[in-house]
Amino acid sequence: MNSSNPTSVIQSLKSYQVERVDEETGAVMAESKFLYLEGHPREYRFNGQNGQFNLYGERILTDANGKPITEFSFQPIAYRIFEDNLFTRSDREVWAEFFFVDADNCVASLMFNNTSVAELYRMMQPVFYERKTLCDLIITVKPEKVTSKVDSGKSWYISRFSYRTGDASLVKEYRDFARDHHLYRAETLTDSALHRIVSKFYNRLPEPEVVSLPESAKELTTQAA
Repeated sequence: MNSSNPTSVIQSLKSYQVERVDEETGAVMAESKFLYLEGHPREYRFNGQNGQFNLYGERILTDANGKPITEFSFQPIAYRIFEDNLFTRSDREVWAEFFFVDADNCVASLMFNNTSVAELYRMMQPVFYERKTLCDLIITVKPEKVTSKVDSGKSWYISRFSYRTGDASLVKEYRDFARDHHLYRAETLTDSALHRIVSKFYNRLPEPEVVSLPESAKELTTQAA
């Protein structure tokens, strides 16, 4: 066999994997299409003060003309809706946390809270009766400016949600990837969260390993008790 020619040893690839040849050894390996540092997804954010979307609170997302985008679409791979006190805020709030794959094939997260979550619930009602989950859909978020009924000088932006059916092949890829990985954001994972809705493959941290003791050790443990 000519060692300079890479030899495939992969019998079958998972739906979200591709083959990659190691430049040093020539070995063919399976590699995920999607880049994900466990517990640290790429952070997209929605700014309720100006209605803009950004990356890490720094880079405003813009369109081809360099103007801030007026809507944002994504297809969830996992999500949860929960109550918690996050980001050193003084009050306990309702949050929706989504995980998705962005245009760069990076696993990312995006969060909404309070009024925007109420809008999300309105969108979810017809989805439920269509026997679908949010992971079957492409969700589009469009900021809408609202003004306080008490103080007309006070305004902010809420999120309006709409959806369309996602691509079936991508739904499968994302589902398989989510099944095999622990999807969460370490910064928002707390013991104090009160969960309302959790998607099928959110988090899935491994269960603690159960170690079987030999009979002699069990006897010693019984005697000590």
